[in-house]
Amino acid sequence: MRSQLIWVALFLIFLHCKKDRVGPGFDLIYQRDFVLAPGLGPFITHHFYFRDIPTRFQTLLRENGKTEADIQGVITRQASLTGIFGDADFSVVEEASLRVFAESDPKGAIEAAYRFPTPIERSNTLDLIPSLADTKRVMRDERFSIDLALRLRRNTTDETPVRLNLTLRATHN
Repeated sequence: MRSQLIWVALFLIFLHCKKDRVGPGFDLIYQRDFVLAPGLGPFITHHFYFRDIPTRFQTLLRENGKTEADIQGVITRQASLTGIFGDADFSVVEEASLRVFAESDPKGAIEAAYRFPTPIERSNTLDLIPSLADTKRVMRDERFSIDLALRLRRNTTDETPVRLNLTLRATHN
């Protein structure tokens, strides 16, 4: 009897789990390339700034027949760092934090994704964990900026071209 209750409970949990809890909406997709220079050390946090990025938020609102009032929030759907030529070693990264902010208010940055601790295995891709923070107040503007903060385990030895991938989801009813 007890094992049957466990199976029923697991079945009910499975029914309520959804692979993608993001509601209807549209995606805002951004990519930026940068270089991890050789000689970056583990004793400070290294910041990579990407400034003055067009949000395309108002254009996407019009294309989807929505108004800003229809948007419940803008949340991170996916974020990652990828070696452009397949030769990156992200095991050097111990902690990563991706923040978005309005250029007029850099102290009002919102953490959109993070990863701590990061995998210690050598990999060409470092997936970041999306945060639950609503970035609508930053993304509704015409332009925004990104601060990618990396704390390293050891010194970098090679120049590594990297692509930052960020996908945000503007959800509506």
